[in-house]
Amino acid sequence: MPQEMSRSALTAAFLAALAVGLGACGNDDVFRTDRPILRLTLDEYRIVPQNVVVKPGRMKFVVRNTGRHAAHNLVIQIPEGPGDKPVDLPGGRVETMQPGESGEPIKVTLRPGEYRLVCTIANHDDLGQFGVLKVQE
Repeated sequence: MPQEMSRSALTAAFLAALAVGLGACGNDDVFRTDRPILRLTLDEYRIVPQNVVVKPGRMKFVVRNTGRHAAHNLVIQIPEGPGDKPVDLPGGRVETMQPGESGEPIKVTLRPGEYRLVCTIANHDDLGQFGVLKVQE
């Protein structure tokens, strides 16, 4: 009987620690990389990672649609263009991918600032399929 209690206590402690750790996770998490390549996945209706910080310069984007039901694309936008409307970054579009497909990788030169990552199909961005790309030294 004491051995069973110690297993129960150990299991309870593990689950409590896991809950605390997972509680720290969420949409506020930021993915940082110094590498010149960024791998993103899209599904119904998310971009993962959603909040990204990278260094300025040439960046390669490799994107895969891991969803099961809908086509998705990825567009990098400058949030405030003329008339405060987002403007697509030249060369910053991964064409539409069907479920399970990877898009043709793109390479863009990023200057310091904040960009928007978005799926522009239908109302996917309204359903949560968007992200923030911050370019910082």
